[in-house]
Amino acid sequence: MKKIVGMTYSDLPERDEQMKVRTYCGRKYYVALQNAGLDVILIPPHYQTDSVKRLLSLIDGLLLPGGEDIDPRFQGDDPHPALDMVNPLRDEFEIEIAKLAYEKKIPTLGICRGAQLMTVALGGSLYQDLPSCGKFIQHRQHGPRWGTCHKVTFDDNSALKNWFSKSEFYVNSFHHQGIKSIPDCFSIAALSPDGLIEAVEATDNRIFVGVQWHPEELVDHSEFAAQLFQSFAQKIA
Repeated sequence: MKKIVGMTYSDLPERDEQMKVRTYCGRKYYVALQNAGLDVILIPPHYQTDSVKRLLSLIDGLLLPGGEDIDPRFQGDDPHPALDMVNPLRDEFEIEIAKLAYEKKIPTLGICRGAQLMTVALGGSLYQDLPSCGKFIQHRQHGPRWGTCHKVTFDDNSALKNWFSKSEFYVNSFHHQGIKSIPDCFSIAALSPDGLIEAVEATDNRIFVGVQWHPEELVDHSEFAAQLFQSFAQKIA
């Protein structure tokens, strides 16, 4: 029997040109999981803790995908002038499910916003806008999503380093927010050349990891992207 991974998704935070509210999820995420040998179910927002706990009891792993900026209220901040679209109802649900997944030791992978969400959920903080900090390289690349932008380098002591055949490789980058400080239960697994946090992981043996790049866009072009999903699948098994 294949292991089952739940992937969260949500409504768009604003109406489209037809004045409709549409529900969305990125197919490349679940296709990458399926190609790694996993079955995937999509989890819409639930706002009752008992329902979220029941959903978590049905899955073997959890994927928190990319998306909008995280509302700064969830880390006690006021909005920066460069803050992009936020989706506070999605934030509320995903923060809840991330906390519960951590407590229940459910293997969890966060991608881009997902890594940031995991960080905020457990007490870390974010830079609301990297360009205005004046000390970081370009992290929102002007190129194809399957192209790479900058290197990431893994800490020699990180568990996540063992998921890959190299400790340094190029990734893509599509974010203007970034992880500023990590919660006490996290360690930094990888950095970009400017010192920005690119990957985080739980400090104990549980599989609770987040990466800032978008491996789902790279699986046809980068062996390291495929290794991430394959290793995640193996850890669940």
